[in-house]
Amino acid sequence: MATGGALAFAGDVIAQSLLSKEEEKSIPPKDWDVIRTNAFVVFGALYTGGAQHFIFNYLNNSFDEPLARLGMAQFFFIPFCYYPTFLFMTPALRAGWEYGFGSEEAKIRQNQLFSEVASKIPPTLLRNWCFWLPVQFVQFNYIPAELNVTFTAAFGVIWNAILSWSTAGTAEKEA
Repeated sequence: MATGGALAFAGDVIAQSLLSKEEEKSIPPKDWDVIRTNAFVVFGALYTGGAQHFIFNYLNNSFDEPLARLGMAQFFFIPFCYYPTFLFMTPALRAGWEYGFGSEEAKIRQNQLFSEVASKIPPTLLRNWCFWLPVQFVQFNYIPAELNVTFTAAFGVIWNAILSWSTAGTAEKEA
């Protein structure tokens, strides 16, 4: 789980650094949204670092054919588990940390973030397939099952940067 959180941290900090409006680029950027990074870290730790281990075990034990594992991973688990978890978890965490969990302001902010992220899921899912289909083709065909999580973790930094960039909000937190 720590690895999943660390990869999410690295991916979000890289994305924010690349998207920073500051003239002088730095890692982390001067306009770093720490709360956004924290939400990515929690999601990365729980899903990537936790749930993915069980998902890959299930796929490897249930399907003999690598293409069946790839299909289940990308066309079932990603659209019906990964993105719904991301869609509900990150707005709730960000809003709660920004305004206090359960507050009226947090509920308004959570709805705003949810709408923003939800509208970006279809193009992000297409980016996901462009990135992960070739990676997981290699994973399920050539990488030993016990190294599946490690293999995807290596590509996870790049993907986390893409996910952070593609779901970055245009609505800024109100001062």
